[in-house]
Amino acid sequence: MQATLREDTVADILVELGILPAGADATVRSLSGGVANIVLAVSWDGGAVVAKQALPKLRVAADWPFDPARTGIERACLDYLGQILPPGAVPRTLAFDAERNVLVISHAPSGGRNWKTALLAGDVEPEVARRVGTLLGTLHREAARDDTARAMFADLWPLIEGRVDPFHRVVAAAHPDLREPILDEVERLLETRTTLVLGDCSPKNVLVYPDHVLLLDFEVAHWGDPAFDVAFLLTHLALKAFHRPEGAPPLRACAASFTDAYRAAAGAVAPPDPAVIAELGCLLLSRVDGKSPAEYLRDDRTRDAVRAAARMLLLERGESLESALDAVFEATGREARAGS
Repeated sequence: MQATLREDTVADILVELGILPAGADATVRSLSGGVANIVLAVSWDGGAVVAKQALPKLRVAADWPFDPARTGIERACLDYLGQILPPGAVPRTLAFDAERNVLVISHAPSGGRNWKTALLAGDVEPEVARRVGTLLGTLHREAARDDTARAMFADLWPLIEGRVDPFHRVVAAAHPDLREPILDEVERLLETRTTLVLGDCSPKNVLVYPDHVLLLDFEVAHWGDPAFDVAFLLTHLALKAFHRPEGAPPLRACAASFTDAYRAAAGAVAPPDPAVIAELGCLLLSRVDGKSPAEYLRDDRTRDAVRAAARMLLLERGESLESALDAVFEATGREARAGS
């Protein structure tokens, strides 16, 4: 069993790794690691880094084991993305302690805003979504033609343990009438092996700067279906609209900016609309009834509205992502009218 990364041990580890000068007066503070990681920021005169360690069980009410070897997956993904994305798009890997399973990365520059926090506060900028779409489309396009990346990220266990089991299969069991379309989507998802997929491309993992965005957290990276990443990001934009229905129009504009920029950058690698629609239905449902429900969807009426939208996508499908998104965001508007 790995030793747990702690505030009182991280400095010694960084000294051993040659990151922190011996005897330096270091300040340690805990960052939000979500439900999956211990994340510590360490700063000293002349330097600052972030050390993170994956938890073997996630901090959720349900039992959700997830192999902590995913820290090594994140290291490989960071190193690869550093080669194919513009400078400043992702942190740099500084060290990896395989025995302790501790990854050390560059500290984000000051002045960044967390995109999830901004969206929840009603600060919606389609330009941010455009930048995220461009980065995601670029990495999908570039990785798709790289056989080295295909071999490097061939394992599907990060997707299965991190997404399919706690999301898709849990909600399939919770909604017997939707079991068939959900499990059909699982089969399609696992069989589609096209490019490097991040698996956690969401606003909480985006820092926003005046002229660029910084992407974070790559422990669910795998060689798979790009439709997952597209649907995952759209899920979070839609959920913010259910949470704040009065903000649905600018969030719909954000979704359009994201998809337009993504398609322009991804080119032929962009997934077909029906695949994104099916995955969007599964993921919306999973953030209500899966193992990691969205913490800001607090009332039953809102959660039922999300369930209804997910059901519509899974049963009615349709061929156009734009039409599907229109229907989802229109549902958030009905939610606002019902609550007025």
